[in-house]
Amino acid sequence: MQNGTQHGAVYLQTNDAGKNEIVAYDRAPDGSLTYVGAYETGGRGTGEPHLPSQGSVVLSEDGRWLLAANAGSGEISLFAVDDGGLRLSHTIASGGSTPTSVAVRGNLVYALNNGSASIDGFVITGGKLEPLADSSRRLSADEADGAQIAFSPDGRTLVVTERGTNRISAYRVDGRGYADGPTTIPSAGQTPYGFDFTDGGGLVITEAFGGDIGKAAASSYAIASPGELKPVSGPVDPALAVREIFAPSAADPGAAGGR
Repeated sequence: MQNGTQHGAVYLQTNDAGKNEIVAYDRAPDGSLTYVGAYETGGRGTGEPHLPSQGSVVLSEDGRWLLAANAGSGEISLFAVDDGGLRLSHTIASGGSTPTSVAVRGNLVYALNNGSASIDGFVITGGKLEPLADSSRRLSADEADGAQIAFSPDGRTLVVTERGTNRISAYRVDGRGYADGPTTIPSAGQTPYGFDFTDGGGLVITEAFGGDIGKAAASSYAIASPGELKPVSGPVDPALAVREIFAPSAADPGAAGGR
């Protein structure tokens, strides 16, 4: 998160089974970190040293709100981001079980509930999370094992990567914030995991290949229409992709080439 002085912050969660906390660090312009504090979420984690998910802690686009998934207690926490740190504003049941990832767009929030293989919607209003009535939607299968949920840059599509099915689910989001779907396609590589969108709306997804060493890859997709994805490329070895992007151009040996 950037502020007017070009400083930022780094947030992580402890996932402690007794008292989940968000740990905050100030980030200086040179990238160095300074410990700010630890803030109780009001919920519990699973106790695992590493929560197997992406997006369990997310910031709103304007940097005003931080949301965290409490996988152990089945809750979502909302923090206000102040100059001096974080202030717990609200903690609420996630609408399902074992929430592991959160998506936010404006005041609209969706939780990925891994235990119940569902996504569930909320609205930030008055410093609290209010459930979006009748917003629960299933993943493609009970064994989906979702890894991450996130909005597309225009907010009209929700994407969930499903490790258990090796598939990617997409939902069309209407003007009221309700998700329709999913429309599900096979992942180009095994075990689709964390992902992000480019500024132009392209989607790049990492693939863990079951955790096999040396087999990780990445694939790209485009949004054909709200709630529908189409493959573009992949799977690509990340090391090869980095070499291709940063290797000197054949036409100009003294310059870094790229596409």
